[in-house]
Amino acid sequence: MQHVIALHQVYGELIFRGLKWHEIRRSRVFDEGDMVFLYIARGDLYTLKRTMRRLGLTEEQTLTRRGTIAGGFEVGEVIKADFETLWELTKDTSGLTFVHGESEGRRWLKSYINDYGYAFVIERPFLFKEPVTRVELKARYGVHVEGIIHISTRTRRPWVKSLLEDLMCREVMYL
Repeated sequence: MQHVIALHQVYGELIFRGLKWHEIRRSRVFDEGDMVFLYIARGDLYTLKRTMRRLGLTEEQTLTRRGTIAGGFEVGEVIKADFETLWELTKDTSGLTFVHGESEGRRWLKSYINDYGYAFVIERPFLFKEPVTRVELKARYGVHVEGIIHISTRTRRPWVKSLLEDLMCREVMYL
């Protein structure tokens, strides 16, 4: 199955730089072998700038642009776990500690998943040679997109099927 999900730019940058290996969700939205495309959402600009500085980079050196479908990854192992186990498994691989620090990352995860959640292993991350922009989405599919929360092959709208077919055919650079 294919999915398009929104992800804050800071986490997209970490994925495409090989610093984030787990995506965390409250529910089992992906299965092993699924393809996930990332719509790069805005997120907190201060957090992005601070994280880029920690990487020794400037905002101009980002690999992604907000408002685009920049690339994606294949889903590896799916792990269901309680909060404590999930935190121990992913605190250094989800980007939470890197972006927020250990105590704030832990607090964020607890408020997000509550008692249990899922970690999805990120495998074979890739960037599109030509990211899909909002302008292109409007021109090709007739939809005005300010953000995408989650669409998948389960979505019945015809434009979603066309978009996912297009994404599967695009030229990619594996990282």
